[in-house]
Amino acid sequence: MVCNASAVTPQSHCPSLEHRQLGHVRRWRNPPVYRPLLTMEERHVIVTYRFDCATIQELCTQLEPDLMSPIRHPTGIPPDVQVLSVLHFLASGSFQTTVAMASGMSQPMFSNVLSRVLAALLKHVRRL
Repeated sequence: MVCNASAVTPQSHCPSLEHRQLGHVRRWRNPPVYRPLLTMEERHVIVTYRFDCATIQELCTQLEPDLMSPIRHPTGIPPDVQVLSVLHFLASGSFQTTVAMASGMSQPMFSNVLSRVLAALLKHVRRL
């Protein structure tokens, strides 16, 4: 459930030279998403996210219902990517812009993701 090692690269939408000269360059609304968890060594996962793979997978499973888009929009950010991005942000102490770029989203989108994931975490903590 937690990650697919391949990133999607849209080769079919490379604009031709004429389109670029005319200013008709297609800009991606949501860039391809990279899901690194399966390709990383366990020690690197712990350094990056401060949790082991099993804990992250369990966390993703528990938070998935709260993080799924209600309309299942095809350009939505998958719940596992949301959780990994927020864990990386909290573990690194970096800026939202830096983590957002590494996660393949804009800073405003990451801000929304951060709010949603933290709200979901608080919801589950209150149940304990």
